[in-house]
Amino acid sequence: MNRSELVKAVAERADGDEAVARRHVDAVFEAVMAAVSAGERVVVTGFGAFDRSSRPARSARNPRTGAAVEVPAALVPTFRFGQTFRNRVAQTTAPNGAEPQAETAPAEAARVVEDAPARPKKPKKGKKAAAEKAPEKVSVKAPAKASKKGKKAAAESPAPKKKGGKGKARAKSGK
Repeated sequence: MNRSELVKAVAERADGDEAVARRHVDAVFEAVMAAVSAGERVVVTGFGAFDRSSRPARSARNPRTGAAVEVPAALVPTFRFGQTFRNRVAQTTAPNGAEPQAETAPAEAARVVEDAPARPKKPKKGKKAAAEKAPEKVSVKAPAKASKKGKKAAAESPAPKKKGGKGKARAKSGK
């Protein structure tokens, strides 16, 4: 929702004119910005609190060059949402004092999943699908002898399967 959509929503809820709603919305925003920039805390119970906090000077790195950059200290606006706002977003409270919707949703979802027919799986594309279609080759290599030690035994034993993607990175890191 952008500012003009907010103005329309306020006008509909207040049963008023859009021009009047725009002036009211702008007045609220201006009042909040003026108070916070003056160092005051604006608390709207249930909605949240607007405040100003200071960030100390720090050194950062330019991601392209890796060069150190000094970032000066700054005053920044902050917002902490209220409990009512948090509950509304999390949908733990329903309007008009009704039961929370979160408790009834899993039972309905489970019923829908049970009633739904199973879909056939689509064949995968790529190397794995091609490997599944191709007939397997049977290797006639002799097993490596356990008595051999050293480099020769390692060279004669079959090489481990190569990994790709994330598995390759994990194998290198030892995880």
